[in-house]
Amino acid sequence: MFESNSLNPCIANSSFSATLFDVVFTPDNGTLAVNINGVSQISGNVTLEVQVIGYGLTVYQKTINPCDESDLKGLCPMNTGDINFPTNVQVPQSAIDQVPNAIYYIPDLDGQIKVWINGTDGTALACVEADLSNGKTVYQKGVAWTIAVIAGLGLAISAIVSGLGHSNTAAHVASNALALFGYFQAQAFIGMTAIAMPPIVRSWTQNFQWSMGIIRVGFLQTLATWYQRSTGGTPSTYLSQLATTSVEIAKRSVEGLNYLMRRSNSNSADDTSKTVVVMGIERVGFVAGIEISNIFLTGYIFLLIFILFVTIGVVAFKFICEGLAKAGKLSPDKFRDFRNGWRTVLKGILYRIVSDP
Repeated sequence: MFESNSLNPCIANSSFSATLFDVVFTPDNGTLAVNINGVSQISGNVTLEVQVIGYGLTVYQKTINPCDESDLKGLCPMNTGDINFPTNVQVPQSAIDQVPNAIYYIPDLDGQIKVWINGTDGTALACVEADLSNGKTVYQKGVAWTIAVIAGLGLAISAIVSGLGHSNTAAHVASNALALFGYFQAQAFIGMTAIAMPPIVRSWTQNFQWSMGIIRVGFLQTLATWYQRSTGGTPSTYLSQLATTSVEIAKRSVEGLNYLMRRSNSNSADDTSKTVVVMGIERVGFVAGIEISNIFLTGYIFLLIFILFVTIGVVAFKFICEGLAKAGKLSPDKFRDFRNGWRTVLKGILYRIVSDP
């Protein structure tokens, strides 16, 4: 299937905007389910110029007169004011056959549909655009968990090998493990940059955001929201208002000038269209299911949690070694350096954690 849930203006002073946009196309039965709540400043007969764009190239273009289409009679003529447009449109099989089957399976499809609303004299009255998705993505929680386990195992193995007296081997394993973790963070940094990028790049870098503490846990989000309110702050509510707010995730096909215009409008208190464009760190948090105002506190909390668990782990390992040594189940030579200087080891670990850029 194809779906889209964000409709945004693509020209300045567009005469049409949407507060709710939800469109799903199911090729099995040829049904296009449309649910639009918008505000129109256009009155009179219009024509619609439809463009389908894939990876920056126009792959389909058609001009439609709503008065000639039975499914679009509600737009003939267009009237000013609020527009509620829930409908189901039957797409001809001939049109469905023109869509390559591979399009339904390509992950993070870079597709877009753009509609120009023109007057009968050809004057552009409004322009809206919507991103298309087929539901396939390279952002998978299984991938994130796998690479997190790999990074953790590398550090744990280096610590065990060091305790067994193979300091040279442990140093090599530790340096490689830290380099790998640094690579994971570098991938996360790319996803956090406030630039437009292909959807597949955005989704791939999302797999590494755990390394920056961008991990959604329900009660932590509740805690972060409570903390902001109790200290006089105003938490964002984008995730809880998706039914009435159109949120666009910035990507490559968003033109720079129009993008900046929409970003400026989205920050205005008087913005009646309730259209929000997220980019950079905001984009990362939104995709992870974290409210934008909770992103910093979420990352900071996970840093503290990591420090706490490392401290508990080092102390617990120290007492386990001592207990096994007293019981005669561990050779006195094993982990001798760690057992004698565990405080120094712990200080070194904590220093590296807090000083890691």
